[in-house]
Amino acid sequence: MDASNFSELLTSELGQECIVSGTAPVHGGDINACSKLTTNLGLYFVKQNSGHSYPNMFRNEANGLKALSTSSFKIPQVILAGDDFLVLEWLEKEKPSSTFWTQFGQSLAKMHQIQDSQFGFEEDNYIGSLTQSNARKNDWASFFIENRIEIQVKLAVDRGQLSKHLLGKFEQLYSRVEHWFPVEKPSLLHGDLWGGNAMCSLEDKPTLFDPAVYYGHREMDLAMTKLFGGFSAEMYRAYDRVFPLEKGFEERVNLCNLYPLLVHVNLFGGGYAYQVEQILKRFI
Repeated sequence: MDASNFSELLTSELGQECIVSGTAPVHGGDINACSKLTTNLGLYFVKQNSGHSYPNMFRNEANGLKALSTSSFKIPQVILAGDDFLVLEWLEKEKPSSTFWTQFGQSLAKMHQIQDSQFGFEEDNYIGSLTQSNARKNDWASFFIENRIEIQVKLAVDRGQLSKHLLGKFEQLYSRVEHWFPVEKPSLLHGDLWGGNAMCSLEDKPTLFDPAVYYGHREMDLAMTKLFGGFSAEMYRAYDRVFPLEKGFEERVNLCNLYPLLVHVNLFGGGYAYQVEQILKRFI
């Protein structure tokens, strides 16, 4: 879609003339074509992809961002979502201050205190380019197994990314999941919380974007922050002061991260399958 199309769409949506005077590519994403729009009304961030290949992807993301906007994080405002595009407010990145990670940890804890009666979400959505099942469940073990792990394992085996001999080991794991996780109410989760989906925006605001939202076990978000690093130790201390974790969280980090690692197996292959196998050995 070119600049003139966005001028028309934004003019209609905003109720005042919006003239796009420039576009510039924004690099860093693996899935979508991203750009910065310069207009007479300000700057906007645009994602584009095929609505045929990824039905409802951008409307799902918009709904996730709106859900997260109830938290104390800065969340980019959704301007317009379509089949093939998503227009968001443009947020400038800023170098974090000495208190940024304290604020981030506090905000994450408060977001996790936004809770629901069931695990899941109002609709399925995406994690990366893979669909994510959010059918409601009453208990975390069932949701974790049926909506997260089993789906990714089947896909990985079907694609030849994981060996079939691991299926029996996963069955052993499933029988023990309920034992490993402490009982928690379903918390509002970002769902894809690695360092690339968080930043410090203007006025030192902890900011989240690119979510895969659902209500789940809060340790899933926290564990994923440890998968690729990039989060300060102060963030975890600040979180724990607001919403203390149950004992043994560090032992459960790898179990939580089975899900994003399986997603990476299906998206990228490579050494992620080996990491999955090592986690299985540890927990069965």
